[in-house]
Amino acid sequence: MTQEQDREFFRNYSIVIGILAVMIVIFFILARVFGIDESAHTSQRTGEVSELTRPVGEAVVTGAEQPAVEPAATAETVATAAPPAAAAAPADVGKQTYSGLCFSCHGTGLPGIPQFGDKAAWAPRIAAGTDLLHEHALKGYTGTSGIMMPAKGGNPALSDDEVKLAVDYMVANSQ
Repeated sequence: MTQEQDREFFRNYSIVIGILAVMIVIFFILARVFGIDESAHTSQRTGEVSELTRPVGEAVVTGAEQPAVEPAATAETVATAAPPAAAAAPADVGKQTYSGLCFSCHGTGLPGIPQFGDKAAWAPRIAAGTDLLHEHALKGYTGTSGIMMPAKGGNPALSDDEVKLAVDYMVANSQ
């Protein structure tokens, strides 16, 4: 290349770079002028998010400083309050345990695991007897599919009665 061609190339290259720089500045200014105000959107959603993520309750630890108690409930709020969980019917406890834990395997279609309501898959297990089903659920079991049923569904905090009620709930809905 000659020196004249080099100068012409450099001049054209400089013009293109200059035009691109001007366009970037123009787009930046337009975005700032006509763009969405994210702070308004964020402040609008903050209340919603706070409401959706607020704690359901508080744990009280014996010996720890107790949190401030809300004002006493009125007779109206006491009358409309839900009954305590301990008074729940056995079928409700079984359903709650199934929905909270057992569903993750017995309600998601995992292969080799009897699914909730699948009469064909549950029939041989039910025929073996509920005592055996309870034992397998409480102590754990590896079936013919090779998939292991962990003791108490993998949650040792469950009581034996909760596990048995969950098994009974699944059996009752799979016959």
